[in-house]
Amino acid sequence: MEVNEKVLHKVRALLNLAKNGGDPESNEAQSALLMAQRLMAENGINEVEVRDSAQGPQLKEVLDDYATEFEKLSWWKKSLGRVIAQNFRCYSYLNKCKGYTRLAFVGLKEDTEIAIIAFAFATDSIRFGADKFMKTYRKNYILHNGLRPEISQQRGVRNNYVEGWISGLDAQYNEQVSKEGWGLVLTKDELVTQTYKDLGLKRGQSPQYTRRESLAGQSAYAKGYKDGKGFSAVPHGRLSS
Repeated sequence: MEVNEKVLHKVRALLNLAKNGGDPESNEAQSALLMAQRLMAENGINEVEVRDSAQGPQLKEVLDDYATEFEKLSWWKKSLGRVIAQNFRCYSYLNKCKGYTRLAFVGLKEDTEIAIIAFAFATDSIRFGADKFMKTYRKNYILHNGLRPEISQQRGVRNNYVEGWISGLDAQYNEQVSKEGWGLVLTKDELVTQTYKDLGLKRGQSPQYTRRESLAGQSAYAKGYKDGKGFSAVPHGRLSS
């Protein structure tokens, strides 16, 4: 557990710094999610080694905690939650009450805590990138058409960007897992799987949202995909201690 706490402290420090004080466009800030996954995977390998050499079994603690408050949860937060969960040995699920929804993660304590931090940072990064893209999109639209695009059109283009961003992040995670051979390392613990089954959740519907099939929509998706996948592999100087 000593190894876990040290790694968890590093991940928290890295993601909190990127989320609260880092530049969302910088390579260091953008690399936080991948570095968190790397540390978690490496920590998982260490856990196996520690358990093999320990005199007795180590107690596991499953944490079921919320990443959002009750809100009109956006479709993309649901999609992002699934991507984060599958790459941090967790499950994500939705809890609904009186027309409002909150997203939760369930996994081993260290994994769930990291997943919640990673989700918060990814949420901020998506909003930052989408706002920046839409500012340029509106400016160019007005320049060529002499008027602002309709709200529904803007919403569709923004959704395309966000969809691309999440797909890009997922692709980057998958490439890193394949490159590092982390398939088994990222397998969910049996206790986590059983805890999730015991929740008795119903299978939810796929998120519904407005998408633009225009050239602008395609451009938005491509830009989002590039931004989501454009994380550097390792931030420099953050994890030296």
